[in-house]
This record gives sequence, structure tokens and C-alpha cells, in this order.
Amino acid sequence: MLKPGMYLQERYEIIEKIGSGGMADVYKAKCHTLNRLVAVKVLKKELSGNEEFVSRFKLEAQAVARISHPNIVNIFDVVDEGDTHYIIMELIEGITLKSYIAKKGFLEVKETIGIAIQMAQGISAAHQQNIIHRDIKPQNIIISMDGKVKVADFGIAGAASPSSREGKAIGSVHYISPEQATGKMVDARSDIYSLGITMFEMVTGRLPFDGENTVTVAMAHLKDPIASPKDSNPDIPESLEEIILTCTEKRPEDRYQTAEEVITDLRKALIDPYGLHLDPPGNKNRLQKEEPAKDEGRSEAGEESALEYPAQEKAAEGAEGHGFGHTDYDRHQRGRQLDITHQLERIFAVAGVAAAIIIVAVLLIMAVRLGRIFLSGASHVRPGESQASSVAEVTTAAIAEGQVSMPNLLTKPLPMTEKEARELLEECGLNMVVSSVENSNEIPIGYIMAQEYPEGTVLEKNTTVNVKVSKGSGNIDLTVLELTGMDGETAKKLLTERNLVVTVADEFHNTVPLGRVIRYEPESPREGETVTLFISKGPAQAIVPDVTELLPEEADALLLAAGFIPGAIGEAYSDTVEAGRVFNQTAPGGLPYQRGLPVQYYISLGAEETMIGTSHYVASIDKQYDLRMDLGPGSSTTSIQIVIRLRQEVNGRTVLRNLVEPRTVVGDSVIPISFPRIEGADGVEEGMVELVDLDRNQVLASYPVSFFKTED
Repeated sequence: MLKPGMYLQERYEIIEKIGSGGMADVYKAKCHTLNRLVAVKVLKKELSGNEEFVSRFKLEAQAVARISHPNIVNIFDVVDEGDTHYIIMELIEGITLKSYIAKKGFLEVKETIGIAIQMAQGISAAHQQNIIHRDIKPQNIIISMDGKVKVADFGIAGAASPSSREGKAIGSVHYISPEQATGKMVDARSDIYSLGITMFEMVTGRLPFDGENTVTVAMAHLKDPIASPKDSNPDIPESLEEIILTCTEKRPEDRYQTAEEVITDLRKALIDPYGLHLDPPGNKNRLQKEEPAKDEGRSEAGEESALEYPAQEKAAEGAEGHGFGHTDYDRHQRGRQLDITHQLERIFAVAGVAAAIIIVAVLLIMAVRLGRIFLSGASHVRPGESQASSVAEVTTAAIAEGQVSMPNLLTKPLPMTEKEARELLEECGLNMVVSSVENSNEIPIGYIMAQEYPEGTVLEKNTTVNVKVSKGSGNIDLTVLELTGMDGETAKKLLTERNLVVTVADEFHNTVPLGRVIRYEPESPREGETVTLFISKGPAQAIVPDVTELLPEEADALLLAAGFIPGAIGEAYSDTVEAGRVFNQTAPGGLPYQRGLPVQYYISLGAEETMIGTSHYVASIDKQYDLRMDLGPGSSTTSIQIVIRLRQEVNGRTVLRNLVEPRTVVGDSVIPISFPRIEGADGVEEGMVELVDLDRNQVLASYPVSFFKTED
């Protein structure tokens, strides 16, 4: 355990211990080389003896250190000193999202969306470096004193990834994805699930799944439907609810596939949370799963499980489309196998992977044996198979001399190769001709796609049988070109040379330089198809236009064009700005600010008129407010811009008047809110004195005041 005053590497002076977890302790320290405060995360002694864990811990930390993003806690260095292993990190003075939710009970819609966008931006930056967090939860999200959201503890959860490959679930059970809960391999969509659970907690103040022990909670993630967030908070708009439900779909393929998709819909919901109806990918998938089976004779289980055998299903469909049929036995047997598969999906969710594998083997053996029992002359024995045990031998004996039964070339799980099919047909006394070679996304190159005659058809010996052979997908693998990060013009030229049509879409990106490729879609197109290059427009920040003294519609147009969300938040008297025009915007003009965030403003009522020698309505207040209540630890190292104002309802309008003009104060200040004489609007007997954080456009405290009529 490190103590205050100790030095690491003769440059990092330990100041105090600020946190502890299951794997590491965290200390606040000062780097005397660069004269800045840092956080030092030290691996616990009981884990430092495991060389494999230490090695993976360092590799993961080094990988995260390559990411430089405003929504991720930066890692500066990874150090070994004997058996002490530690990481030097950015020190964030702030509060965890978990504590913030606990303090407020639940968060408002726009605040939730704003925090979620920043979380998703950090997660997306990591995913682009092929780093999966695996432990997204409010405890690992830090809100700094300036309102910036930071994703923390990358690397620690990732370092434990080998256990997930051994069938052990990792991550915090209340936020864990179903695939994590069963110990399966995880990808970016697992972090998206945990993000959805975190959003659910933000807007409701509670977790969707809870129980007496971790097993109960994990099982709930696997099989229990998630409740509607609106059940706990009716004010949640449908757009945000749909985003949360899509993130938390049980099956990864039903969720958003990338964090960028989540960001796109969150930004739409931020602009118009109550009027916008989204149709994210999971919504469509849920509707499809609820539709009844359309093909007669196929059960709902059969429809849902058809994806288990795409190659065989497509091959059979292709055979029918070209005059090649298949027998009733094929349809019957497929239905049985699909039924079995549907049952297995339930077993996987409840009994776990290991038990399910054993059951799979047993059921498949049973399916094969049942298939042989029901077979009625439609089979043919493959080379090397025991003739004595084959039902086909009995059937073949009943065929007239000089005739043979057509064998099945479309075996499972893969059809026969061209060579295997030719050898089998020759053994049966039939000739094979390849009638065509066609592309197939499901069947590998060189395998049979379709056969002219269905299995079991009685043919004369020496009959010629036409077959179709796959030449593979015919797709171009673009991953070998390493387009990501490449100059956009160079990437476009490479794709054009491969007979591809190129379209370009521009996007803001905080880490990919201007003019370079962020990503591309699809990864494996065919010749002549269109490939979209997503080119970086540079960081997602822009200079805020100064809209003071403009008309509101002019201000809105400028702010929208710059990528911000405009809006008036009230009216107030101003001695310097003409009535009806903008003044006192929440984000200062001429400075950079995050695109997609609100920039609001007040509308001037003009100078307040004062009547000499007439009656007045006055009030007084004597209060004080400690900023540390909101800014928490480290408040002395930050500052905020505040204003004290009077809010009144005058003739149906909200009127604001500054009692103290905007000023910057240190975060650990105690603000006096003391005014012996406050003059209010004529005839209005009530009002609110508000202390406002202008940096976050948040009312920190409000005090009701009563006004009394006086005569001068």
C-alpha cells in the first residue's frame, strides 16, 4: 500500500488514496516532471504474482493508451517497479454517474441523452481500436466538474477476457449482457447492451433486473423481458424508450450494431424528444419476431430457427427455382430439425453452454436415426458407409434391373464437393454434368448448389444428371486494402480500380484527421456494387457564433448552421439590448463548443422602466449557497460562471431580471444571496430568486420571495 509522500519513478509523488476496487487501488499524485496532477492505479499485490494476468493487464492498458478522446480517461504510462504494476492516468475531479443518479433520484430526459451521447462517443472511439470495455456501468462513468463525461476503467475488465473464453462470465451482473452471462465471446454489441441498462437507470432511478443473488439477476438478463422505462417514468418520450429497448435486446443481432448508430438516434431524440418517432434496427426485428409464420405447414419455431441451416435452405430454394425439386421427406425432416433447434435455444439460455452442447449431440443423433427410420427409398449410401445397416439397400433391391435411385448431393451441414458428387454418381451408374457455376453467399466455392433430380427419384442407369456448382460469393474483400485512416481520394481511387461505385459521406470525428476514412460499407461488395466511404470532417466541435443583438429567428438560423441546437429560455430586462433581440447566450460566442448540444439565449424586454414617486413592489432575501454541494471533491481546482436572477410571471410571460450580472467564481465558494431590497414587477406579489450555473445552464438553487407594495 502506497502512502502520502512516497515517490514512484522519482517523479510521481503520492498525495492521497482516492479509490479502491477488486483489482486495483487508485491514488492522487503529482507529476513533478510535468507539474500536473495525475491518478495512479496500482494493481493489487494478490494479483501481481499471476504473470499471465499481469501481461494481459499491461497489454490492454497499452492498447487503451493509444486512444486520445475527450470522453475517455486518458492513460499516460504503464509502469513496472519490481512486483508493483501501475498505470498513470488522467486525474478527473468529479463524481461518478452512479453517485449523481443517487443524488438526483433520476435524470431528466435531455440530461440523460446528453450524458449517453458522450458515453457512446467514448465507447465508439474504443471500439474503433478493437477494444471492448466489458464493464460499462454508472460506477465506471465519471462526470467532471466542467460537465464532461468520461468512460473509465478500460483495460481492467479487458484484462480478464481470457476467463470469458473459458466459459466464465465477467462484468457487473446488473449491467451484464446475456452473452456475457453465459460466458460466450463478446463484441461491441455487449457494451451497447450495458449502455442501454445504464440509460434505463438514468431515466428511472432503478435497475431493470434485481434479485436476491447474482445468479438470479444473471438469469433475468437471459430470459426476462425488460420492463418499459415509461412504467417507472411516464415522462420518458417514445424515442428515448425505443433507443433503450433496442440497446437491451436479448440477441446481439437485434440491437444497434455500432455505438455510432446509437449516437445518431440519440441526437435525433435530443433535437425533438417528444415529437420524433425513431425506427431503430431492434424495433423492426421485434415486429418480425412477433409476426405469425406465413408458410403453411411450418411452425413459428421453424420460421425462427431457419437461420440455423442457411446453406441447405438456400440450396433447396435454388433447386426449386430452376426446376429441381425436393421430396416430402426433405420438408418433413427439415421441420423436425428446426423444431429441435428451437428447443435448443431455450436450453442454451437456461442450462448454459456446456450442458447444451451435450444435449445438442444427443438430439442430433436422435434426429439422424429418426430420419433413417422415416426414409422411404430416398437415400443412397455414401462410399465407405455400411450397406448392411442402410434402409436404402432394401429400397434399391426393389428397383427394377437397370434402374437406380438418385442420391442426395445436398447433404448437411454442407453439400458435397464437385469431386465427391461425381464419384458417388459414377458409383451409382449415373453421369454428372455441371450445367452452371454461380455465385452463392451461403455455399462455399466448389460445392454443389442444386441437383436436377430430387433425392429418391428412380432413374435409368447412365442417365445424365445436371448439377449447379458454387463459385463462392464473388465478393471483394476490402479489409486487405486497409482503407480505414487512408486519405479519402486514395481510397476512392483504389475502389474505382476494382470496378466498384464509390459514394462519399462526411462525418465529424474527434480522432480521425480531416479528409481521412473513418469507415466504409460494405466490407465485401461484389463488382459493380456501391461502397460508401465515410470521410472525417474533423473534430465534432465548432466555434459558437455570437448571436447577441440579433432577432431570435436570425440567431436560430446561425446556431443551426454551426451544428448547435438553438432556443430561447426566457425574457429579461436589459439596459443595453433592444427589446425583442437576443442577449446573454449560454455558450459564449467565439469559443469552441461540442456540436449537437444546446446553445440557448434570453430575449431582451428592453430597459426596465422606473416610476419616481409612485408605489413599488419590493422583497428581500438573506441566504447563502455552498458550491461544493454540487461540484463535490476537487471543487477548489475548478471554476464556473454563475448569475443570480429574479424570475416572475408577468401577464402570462416569464420575465427574468439579473440581480447579479454573470461572473466567474471558484468552485469551493460560498455564494451570498443577500438582497435587502429587490424591486419586482408592478402588481406581482411572488417570485423566485435563482442561482444559475451558466456553463451547464442549470439552476443550482431557487428561493421563493414575496413582494409587498410600498409608497415612496
